[in-house]
Amino acid sequence: MRPMLKCGVAVGVLCAFSYTTVANATSLDDVMRRLNKLEKSNAKLQRENRNLRKAVGMIESGRVKVRMVHEPNEKFRGNPVGHVAVATGPAAEPLVSAAGVPIITKSGWHNPFIDATTINIYGHIDVSADLFNVGVWDQNTKVGIASNLSYLGFRIKHDLAPYGFKDFAVVGQIETEADISQTPSVKAAFGSRDSYIGLATPWGAIKAGKMQTPYKTSTAAFDPFSYTVGDYNSIMGNTGGDARAEFDYRAPHAIWYESPVISGFQAKAMASPGQNQGISDSDFPYGEYNCSGGPAIGNGSGFPGNAQGSAYDTGGVGGYYCNDGSFGTLYSASLTYHGYGLTAIAAYELHLNVNRTGDIYDGTGANIVLPNGVTVTGSGIGTEWAAKAGLGYTFNDGIGVVKAYGIFEHMEDDGYTVPQFNERDQNNVYFSATQSIQRWDISVAYAHSFGAPGSPITLTVPYSATAGNPGGDQYASSGLSSAASLYAAGVRYNFSKWASIYLVGADLANGPGAHNCLGPSGHGYSICSRDAYNNTYGGANIWAMSSGLSLKF
Repeated sequence: MRPMLKCGVAVGVLCAFSYTTVANATSLDDVMRRLNKLEKSNAKLQRENRNLRKAVGMIESGRVKVRMVHEPNEKFRGNPVGHVAVATGPAAEPLVSAAGVPIITKSGWHNPFIDATTINIYGHIDVSADLFNVGVWDQNTKVGIASNLSYLGFRIKHDLAPYGFKDFAVVGQIETEADISQTPSVKAAFGSRDSYIGLATPWGAIKAGKMQTPYKTSTAAFDPFSYTVGDYNSIMGNTGGDARAEFDYRAPHAIWYESPVISGFQAKAMASPGQNQGISDSDFPYGEYNCSGGPAIGNGSGFPGNAQGSAYDTGGVGGYYCNDGSFGTLYSASLTYHGYGLTAIAAYELHLNVNRTGDIYDGTGANIVLPNGVTVTGSGIGTEWAAKAGLGYTFNDGIGVVKAYGIFEHMEDDGYTVPQFNERDQNNVYFSATQSIQRWDISVAYAHSFGAPGSPITLTVPYSATAGNPGGDQYASSGLSSAASLYAAGVRYNFSKWASIYLVGADLANGPGAHNCLGPSGHGYSICSRDAYNNTYGGANIWAMSSGLSLKF
């Protein structure tokens, strides 16, 4: 019995040992399988890491550098091409954006689904509350809310270096006005502002599309009240007063060249063909829905079939009478210098075949006869040109940075053979200064037009003679001075580099024969000496105060 018990115990122990051994073997096999799987996964990660490092190296070696081509005005101006501008010739920091980080970046030529392209989003939002009086007999002091030079843009740069074209890039931009406070109209259509495609090289950039002329941009930084009621285009670049500055223009269907900055100097040149089938450029240009030289529809220009003044030239298709300054080919050029605190500019612009037949002829094709019996004469077709020179200096007076600027401008039209009817030939001057004190900017400005020889449609009596006559003619006195002076002052508090609040006051003193407006460029609306029946009055004193909040990004 005892031997059999011992035998049974031995068998039990042997079975237990065998089971434990099998179990341990099973666990060891499982561990080995898992280790093998981890090893393979680690090898895959290592391969992916090597490929990623290789790709990053390729991108770094192929990057095209970008630099600013001009200093943005951080004062009362917005940012038309501003703080995220693509360089004229690729050469400094890559992948620029509004906050220093590209919003959308596609890079890596090795990947078939993406390319070496950077897209940056930028913009400006400004809304102001205004108090103003136009100085006309039936108009009282009014309150307004305005959206001022608000826009949204997309700037694109496609580096060509990874594809074998070192220091080359295809650049593009699509920019549109944003009507923040008013109902959007045609002028707020997508791509309504500076939009183009171009090729940037070490020798400069050539671009095609729609852009502010070199004449306009050359002195943009001189005006601390740009897009406010104190904007200098009340007088500067404005040949006849009223709500349009002919030489502060964004040229459509244009091609232009921007040189690289060399020792502080940069040159720009632009041409915009007339491309017009109308007699004497009387129609909309091919591809356009607006008269050449006129503001966009929704900003005061004529609609189809609605003549901008009495029309003689009926060559416009559908009756689109572009007879109030429409022109053919435009040429514009500028040379600027920035260095050692000094800014110097020289600029010139030429408009060919300018149609002002609305100033000469009535709706039947006959010359206009004034109520005093005088017949208006002249061809109504001429060449208009403008030239200006400007200087600026930036320094620190111990309190803060001071910026001071001055401009002299001459404008001329050879289409008026009798000086009495010529309101286009004139000389203008402009001065501005800004004192920065910590977060505050205090600015003052003065502009003066010395007046033109005459006015195309005139009476020989003061403007007040038509007061109270609702159907009265839009006459300003030819026999009286058309000189005008603009006074502006303002203060801006900068919350940051991009956000600020401001208060601006402006007073426009028109001579008895002048009818200039406040805010004709950039401000949400022009403030003009017109009565309830849209008659224009010379000699009005116009004033305005405006407070707004501004954000650039």
